[in-house]
Amino acid sequence: VLRADGTPFPGLYAAGEAAGFGGGGVHGYRSLEGTFLGGCLFSGRQVGRALG
Repeated sequence: VLRADGTPFPGLYAAGEAAGFGGGGVHGYRSLEGTFLGGCLFSGRQVGRALG
């Protein structure tokens, strides 16, 4: 999660749809159902790894 000046908030993460996957985010509103699941799983895994 970024501040208004573009710097990250230490220890604050966004995953899944909050990170822009699904609902039109990265893939657009015309994406096929399920195409956003990979991004959700990947971002969730990265958050889990960062939290230890």
